[in-house]
Amino acid sequence: MHLAGFELSGLINRRIDAGVGDEFFGRVKASDITDLGQQRGAGTGRIGVPLLQHGADWIGCDLSSEMMSKLRAKVPTARLAQTNAAQLPFVSDRFDVAITIHVLHLVGPWRAALREIKRVLKPGGVYLNSGIWHDDETAPSRRLRNYWRERIKAYGANWQRPGLQSQEELIAELRSLNATLETIEVARWRTPSTLREEIDSLASRQFSESWNIPDDVFNMTLDELRAWAAHEYGDLDQSFDEERRLIFEVIRF
Repeated sequence: MHLAGFELSGLINRRIDAGVGDEFFGRVKASDITDLGQQRGAGTGRIGVPLLQHGADWIGCDLSSEMMSKLRAKVPTARLAQTNAAQLPFVSDRFDVAITIHVLHLVGPWRAALREIKRVLKPGGVYLNSGIWHDDETAPSRRLRNYWRERIKAYGANWQRPGLQSQEELIAELRSLNATLETIEVARWRTPSTLREEIDSLASRQFSESWNIPDDVFNMTLDELRAWAAHEYGDLDQSFDEERRLIFEVIRF
């Protein structure tokens, strides 16, 4: 296979990784795949490595040389390109499959990126866009994040990422490109956590929504979040588990 794509880093747990290649090759028949990246990009190979192990002819793309170095340490022969999704260094009609995983929300010119993906795909090629879906808005982690976002907005700051803002935006843009979209559930699992762990993960600034929040607003809203969570739930160390789903959006231009 000849592929290119972006990768989800750190949110797919390892028991799912082993099945990604099987699920992918069961859905898509191709020889050329490109894995396109922006900031998180091809990353450390969570998706690329299983695809290579299945014999894919895969090219990973990422803006981060650090991430690509980590991937190359795992697979020294991996072919990688430091680039962004809106200006791909490939000829037209090059790939059978393009992959982006949990990344379009990070790509400012995401509409241009879609057109680039369309350009580099062969006629009849497939674009796979994927990410983690968390459907239950009443779940503790969702309530925590929603409250925190509201407090950030109340201080006049912005938590929103630079790229795609909603599924509705994506569907509208695909419609303008005369593209079709099929949604496929690849995996479903439950993740254990505590309220304290969820708040600490936000405090670590590992999530893109926190990257551009001013430090004073960031610290104030986290303090308010801890107080709100204690009032709503009591013990911050109580354990809960929530369902996650890994979704493939199969897009054909």
